[in-house]
Amino acid sequence: MYQESLQNLQAIGINIREEFFTLKELDVPLLRGVKLLLQSIDATGLKLTQKGYLPTKVVKSIVEVAITQAEKRYLHLQKRFYENEHLSANMARVVVETLKLTKVQKGKLLLTKKGNEFLSLNPQEQYIILLNIMFGINLGYFDGHQEALCVHNSSVVMLQLLRDKDKDFRTVEVYTVLLLDSYPTIEEELNKLEFLNYAEKDKFDIFVSIAETRLFERLFLSLGLADMKSEKYPKENQFTKNKFFDILIDEKNAVNKDLLFSKKLLKIFQDEIRKNNLDIDLFEVIMYLFVQYSHVPSPPKNKVINLLMQKHSVIGTLKISYESLYEKLIQSVLTSYEEFTQLDTVGANRETLVDEYKHMIDTLFTLVETPKPFNTVQKLHILPSFILDILKLHYDLDTFSHDFILECSKIFGEEFAMDVGQLMMLLNQLEKDAKKLKRNKPNFQQGVKEFLQTYIMITLELRSREL
Repeated sequence: MYQESLQNLQAIGINIREEFFTLKELDVPLLRGVKLLLQSIDATGLKLTQKGYLPTKVVKSIVEVAITQAEKRYLHLQKRFYENEHLSANMARVVVETLKLTKVQKGKLLLTKKGNEFLSLNPQEQYIILLNIMFGINLGYFDGHQEALCVHNSSVVMLQLLRDKDKDFRTVEVYTVLLLDSYPTIEEELNKLEFLNYAEKDKFDIFVSIAETRLFERLFLSLGLADMKSEKYPKENQFTKNKFFDILIDEKNAVNKDLLFSKKLLKIFQDEIRKNNLDIDLFEVIMYLFVQYSHVPSPPKNKVINLLMQKHSVIGTLKISYESLYEKLIQSVLTSYEEFTQLDTVGANRETLVDEYKHMIDTLFTLVETPKPFNTVQKLHILPSFILDILKLHYDLDTFSHDFILECSKIFGEEFAMDVGQLMMLLNQLEKDAKKLKRNKPNFQQGVKEFLQTYIMITLELRSREL
């Protein structure tokens, strides 16, 4: 059960951190409720009520240990402890039956072999099993909108969105807007939502309402992943991830920012080149690597390094120094791709990415800029050929044809073809400007940055298209 659950979570992009397995205690309402229910069943079984519900004594015990912040709001209104009137008890019963940890026989709830196996596991293993099954159960069973699959299918995405955001209390409406902004295709599914009563007038509001009860109150709170700030009407309740969430699941969009091209990282590479007396044009190699890794599947690192090493007739320690630096540069390129293609693959914070992207362009500009504009342009000359070579090699485009841009647009779309054409035009204009200038001027510098940005945009578009 445990290994299968762990593999299922990994398959849907939920990666459990090693730190989670070292925790001594788990503060998880659902886990406490499930364990108490299973431990309430002795060798002879747990006698159910005439209608097949859990006895009120067991329901009361489950509620006392498994109640969530959402349920506490209404506890003072409920004087009875019937299974169908308390969500924590009802969910514990649904989970154990879905996992086949129990079975009903002659009016009694009995432990199965799987149930005994579950109780023998450690808390971390038990939790992984519950986490996995909760993304399989249609929680619409608890809110009446069973057919609202757009909410059910958004559960993992919303989980990751909550994980990637800074710890701050937000309304579910805010989270939902961020979700639809990152995944606009979900919005098309909203039209399939049905109005259940006269008070439901806007389908977006229905989505928000279902997401609050189904995902935040009944999924994230029950699994111990979120904290809730209960507000009095008409204010909306607010939610945020908690410390346990950070310990449990790795960020989907997290990359090692220290590996992104920055002026600080650039200095480290330049120091390494000087220290080991390496003959490497850092700018040319970086731009070459961006093109080499613009297609998927990515070429093996050793193959790319071998191609780069053909320029150097070296052996021994010097050869190792070259290969080591090339491997670090490749890792930085791959990290940059992982970061800057997020908007097209998993969604991300646009403002942060734009700032990082601008900083990378500025960093590349410091590599290519020389005191004389003519020399700067000479360093840019090789870049269009990198792009054309990759288009010819991987997409079988005749780059010497008069119809090259037209054929390019047929494969990649008009916008991409225009970017390729723009790259050529910008280089041509920079060549003209360089002949008139003896030293760099702001307009020329801006033109170089625009050229670099267009180049990187082309490689990002190729990479995103493949992904």
